Amino acid sequence: MNGMDERLAALGARFVEQAIEIADAIEACLARQAWVELAAPCHSLAGRAGMFGYTAIGDAARAVEEAIDAQASRGEIEHLAAELLDRLNRLRQDR
Repeated sequence: MNGMDERLAALGARFVEQAIEIADAIEACLARQAWVELAAPCHSLAGRAGMFGYTAIGDAARAVEEAIDAQASRGEIEHLAAELLDRLNRLRQDR
């Protein structure tokens, strides 16, 4: 692996660690029904996940953020957030 590949691998590993931390923040927001707060970690994931090849996580995070912005029902937001957390938990297990 050359220097650039090593840096990209390190950045990818750092993203995974941050994504797992963000999953914890999402769970805390859901427990408190803090919908406005929930948008920030989802926005962060949506913007960065695709850069590291995790497009499904990025898409799921974007769907939650958009549902919050559209003032979707609590049930819809919870459903979309559960799908996002499922993807993040698989990432946690795979690391």
